[in-house]
Amino acid sequence: MQYDFLIVGGGTAGAVVAARLSQDPQRRILLVEAGDDVVPGDEPADIRDPFPTSTLNPDYFWGGLTASATDGAAAMPYPQPRVMGGGSSINGMFALRGMPADYAQWSDAGAGDFSWATVLPRFRQIENDRDRPDSAGGLHAITRTPKPQWPAFVRAMEEAAGRAGLPFVPDINEQPGDGFFAMPNAIDAEARVGTAGCYLTREVRARPNLEIMTNAHVTRLRTNGGAVTGVDAIRNGATLRLNADRVIVCGGAIHSPALLLRSGIGPANELAALGIDPVLERPGVGRNLQNHPYMFFALTLPRGKRVAQDLRRFALAGIRSSSGMAGCPPSDLFNFVIGRVSGESFGPDFALVGSALYAPKSRGSVRLGSADPLRSPRIDFRFMSDTADAPRMVAAARLAERLLRDAGVAAQYHEAFLLPGALAVKQFNRPGLAGKMLALAAEAAASSPALLRRQIFGRAFKSGAPAAHRGGGRAISDAQILSSISPMGHPVGTCAMGRADDAMAVVDPAFRVHGIDNLFVADASVMPVIPSANTNLPTLMLAEMAAERIGA
Repeated sequence: MQYDFLIVGGGTAGAVVAARLSQDPQRRILLVEAGDDVVPGDEPADIRDPFPTSTLNPDYFWGGLTASATDGAAAMPYPQPRVMGGGSSINGMFALRGMPADYAQWSDAGAGDFSWATVLPRFRQIENDRDRPDSAGGLHAITRTPKPQWPAFVRAMEEAAGRAGLPFVPDINEQPGDGFFAMPNAIDAEARVGTAGCYLTREVRARPNLEIMTNAHVTRLRTNGGAVTGVDAIRNGATLRLNADRVIVCGGAIHSPALLLRSGIGPANELAALGIDPVLERPGVGRNLQNHPYMFFALTLPRGKRVAQDLRRFALAGIRSSSGMAGCPPSDLFNFVIGRVSGESFGPDFALVGSALYAPKSRGSVRLGSADPLRSPRIDFRFMSDTADAPRMVAAARLAERLLRDAGVAAQYHEAFLLPGALAVKQFNRPGLAGKMLALAAEAAASSPALLRRQIFGRAFKSGAPAAHRGGGRAISDAQILSSISPMGHPVGTCAMGRADDAMAVVDPAFRVHGIDNLFVADASVMPVIPSANTNLPTLMLAEMAAERIGA
């Protein structure tokens, strides 16, 4: 079968591109996804859940993937989705657009017109913001948790932030800048909103010109005479040869560069050293890796000051602030408030206050360690390798610490503990019987006397005495803050968009890979600079523009 377009990856971007390109009935489209399908109306309960319990399901992730956060650090498990809808099926559902300065940097890098004036109408077309009366009614529903449903400490944090010069912003997407705000979430009717459901609808799937192939791992791009002609894939143990006039890679910022590298597109000397025949010299493939580093304080909450047991929400509020450092953009620091830590009954007994650097300057890489397509690539984020990043990361954490130590805030919780670096939700949750036992123990410990409670959680979190509580807390050094950071699930930049004369650019403003015909990349890997936002909503905007430009 010869396809007009073959799309590799049914994640956040791939689902959008497949839905949009298949609107033309004259085009024959094949969407190839490595993981399981997520069919609208039949989604698994953990994917529908507005608390991200799907994050805990190993069936939705690539196995064996690890990454190092900082230079010299040991590689740790790094979850990347392998399921239809990609990150939109497992993420924390923050729905943030980013800052105008983010997209100005894209344009400056040679990505074409990504000015705020250009992207803003796109965001508004995508969104169906239930809290904005003039929302265009797009496919992507967005809601916020009303203030009366916030736990007492969140309302107190809003007041403390206002006293610190960070006033409440009614709609952070329409009024980007510094301030405290209710977090916009990709939730509709108490269910997750993902691209598998809102773009690959049953009506879209019924189109005779769209074929969806799941559980098929694309291992290599096939090339001939300077053009891509199709892909090889493994499905149910068998090798498939799939032919297409044009191939669009939508594997994300880890797997898109890995596929190009395995196919001989990248730094020729590195590929040759692995026994891969170089097809095209593009030294930028796999470079320019960016992500948001973050860390957490975990709060124990008194009875009567917790989120309602039946409110299965995750992020309740956020804070944008500016470091003011020379050469750094506005609103480069980010703090956010999580109202519950588990879908289990003990979840509301705890809360999280996160701190992140949302405009990092450090750059890492994705490289191959082997030509074997079943071997995971090597991921090095190299957080804090740029000297501008560590002071700003510390500044974000100090803002959280300052707010938690405010007398009005401290009166609303028991203790705040510094968490070690890891995915916070996984620190509070385990599968199966172990998870049930942990839930019972956590629930009992959260309601125990103060001295015992502090001893239990100080040991459980490996953090010692609380960082903050009513009346005080222990001093935390800058080094302890920096040692607690982890990478978010927001990798970007490894197939960066830019000018043809930029050796580190991989694709042009039409998403075509420089130097080879019939090959496109359309996902977060093409972002030249990471947006100051969780990357799901910017990726939707990017994918909509990609479908339009590629299909023109």
